Amino acid sequence: MPTPNDVITAFAYYIGNGGYYEKASAKNLSREVSDFAANKGSANYTYMGKLCGVNPGAWCAMMVSTAVYEACGSDKAAAREAMWGVWPCTACNQLFDAGLNHGASHYSPWQLANKGRSGSAYTPKAGDVIVFSDNGTSRSHTGLVYAVDGSTVYTYEGNSGNMARKRSYALTSSYIYGYVTLNLDGTDDETDGDDSCVAQFQQYLGVTADGIYGPKTKAAAVKAHQHYVNAAYGASIAEDGVWGPETYYATERVQKPDDNDDVTLWQGLLYCLGYDPVGIDGSFGANTEAATMALQSAQGLTPTGIADRYTWAKALGADRPAHTVLKTGSTGQEVRYLQRLLTENGHTLETDGKFGAKTCAAVKGYQEAAGLEVDGIVGPLTWAALE
Repeated sequence: MPTPNDVITAFAYYIGNGGYYEKASAKNLSREVSDFAANKGSANYTYMGKLCGVNPGAWCAMMVSTAVYEACGSDKAAAREAMWGVWPCTACNQLFDAGLNHGASHYSPWQLANKGRSGSAYTPKAGDVIVFSDNGTSRSHTGLVYAVDGSTVYTYEGNSGNMARKRSYALTSSYIYGYVTLNLDGTDDETDGDDSCVAQFQQYLGVTADGIYGPKTKAAAVKAHQHYVNAAYGASIAEDGVWGPETYYATERVQKPDDNDDVTLWQGLLYCLGYDPVGIDGSFGANTEAATMALQSAQGLTPTGIADRYTWAKALGADRPAHTVLKTGSTGQEVRYLQRLLTENGHTLETDGKFGAKTCAAVKGYQEAAGLEVDGIVGPLTWAALE
């Protein structure tokens, strides 16, 4: 059973790598789905149109249909159910009109935008289809919501400037007509929640997707994080799924607007711990920041919205490791950590994990500026000042 984030992920594929462009002709449409800029043009020929049976044609609604179809495992019947019986939508008004036609006895999948119109005020959520209107009456464009914050809705859209791309709008924008909630579980009311998001994260990690956060999921998440820091930062730590000092020191912060695999892992952990980043998409936006702040507040940390190594540790049930005394000749991840801290304090160093003459000079410079004994040895007082 697909989730809203499955649809977001399917759509995001066409947003990545510079975005999918419509084509100048019907030449090689199937092959060009993996080369988004091939045969680039503005003639409304697209892979989406070929899939949905309208080619050439305005393809914003067909882009939504394609994302739903792929999220449903290329199952047309499931895609049709998810889109209230009207897959594929080939025009901007179809899905919204399908909602209008269900009537009061059926769960209504459409909502008017929250900006003082008549009808139900509505705050969108990730996974909603967004519908636009140029004149407030006819529907002229559509896309998919991938994130929302207090004042802005963030969208993925096809046929936007002849390509698939990210956009954003004020929630009060007069261009927004309304929203459609996809019927992904085939019932009259959607119940997709945190369990399904945990299961999705487990699937990403390659463990049993039972929606329950337990030791195996935690170990798999730590192992994936260790693999990331090794690949991204050359940390060379053991990928054993155990959170220890080496992993703590190798961890780098993730924060807005980072977009990488470590953000994906962080979002998954947030869901596992009961905080909602509104999707697992690897993009650290306003919703992930808000969920991070909520976790930090609950853990007694300053709610910065930045997932630093201490926040990672607390999320995984750990604490700061006890520091060792470092001096000339020391090596290892703790030295790399020291070098990063010194660099953050204005002493630019190579983070090579070797406590040599340059690191010693930087320590002495920091100690002098901090009013500490200038001995080039990093003991408890120097560690306390640095952190």
